[in-house]
Amino acid sequence: MKNIIKSSCIALICLILSCNKETLGLNVKDHFFLENDGAVMPIFVNGNTQSKVFVIYLHGGPGSSSLEAYQNESSPFTQLQSDYAVVHWEQRCSGASQGNCSNLTISQYVEDLEKVIILLKNRYANDITIFLLGHSWGGSLGIKYLTTNNNQSNIKGWIEVGGGHDVPRIVTLEREMVNEIGNRQRNQGKNVSEWEANITKANSLNLDNIEDLFEMNRIAVNSERLMQKADSVNSKIGSSYLNDYFFGPIDFQASNINSNQTFDAIKSELAVLSLSNNISQITIPTLLIWGKYDFRVPPKFAQESLLAYGSTKKELVVFERSAHFVQWNEPKIFYEKVRNFIEQNK
Repeated sequence: MKNIIKSSCIALICLILSCNKETLGLNVKDHFFLENDGAVMPIFVNGNTQSKVFVIYLHGGPGSSSLEAYQNESSPFTQLQSDYAVVHWEQRCSGASQGNCSNLTISQYVEDLEKVIILLKNRYANDITIFLLGHSWGGSLGIKYLTTNNNQSNIKGWIEVGGGHDVPRIVTLEREMVNEIGNRQRNQGKNVSEWEANITKANSLNLDNIEDLFEMNRIAVNSERLMQKADSVNSKIGSSYLNDYFFGPIDFQASNINSNQTFDAIKSELAVLSLSNNISQITIPTLLIWGKYDFRVPPKFAQESLLAYGSTKKELVVFERSAHFVQWNEPKIFYEKVRNFIEQNK
């Protein structure tokens, strides 16, 4: 009898969910939450849900936010909203999310993403088409999700943007790139003393040491700043920082606390993260977007990744005037490449 009652309750819940789908529209602004295992994670769905094409943005970090330039009309995500529904999910212990940030694991993030997708289908329609777009750490999360269980069957296409899915390999290439481009810039008389400091510091590091490993990343960040200073990298699109601060959905103080806590909690796992052997399992259409001057995840890593992906339909596009944040350095071209990929594969 208990089993019969339990089965009836489950059926009733499913019926209620199916009868209360959100109305699909052309300019939707929807906001709801995923609660899972001690975390409350905001989800913002903006744009053309009537298309039934949903692009889930997996932000970087871990511990950053999906809402950077959220209200900026120049953002490529704002442009994509005319064509598709864009899903801004604040990951566990990131951005505007709330909850306990101890005992974080990559597997926990994968479980959260699995439930985000279940929630989207329950809220809108079971037959929606989903694309994943992962930037930086979001690239790692996307790959781990796609190669777990049968998750790949839920996704129509995968877009990896400067994805950092093999940290030991990446830091080696970071140092190599700092030496190669730094020496070239120095020989051209550009920012000589700053490049000399970067090169000297990079070559002094023991990349088997966790603190030195993340110091290499800081040198990479500084190297991107020098390339922007030399006018090889575009400035980021106009920031809507003040607009977001006063009127947007982000509490910046809480977001900064989340970022620091998250990094401290997961940095040991990040330091040894290596998913390069996993990507041969990914067979869905794949687009890689990289910046020519991405020192944090060098383009040589993207070339190696392209060869390793198992998809028969895969492409790497390198943007000539971009660093790690391609979407903000060259937003117009970024939008066009992402839209073309989705149109070809939806």
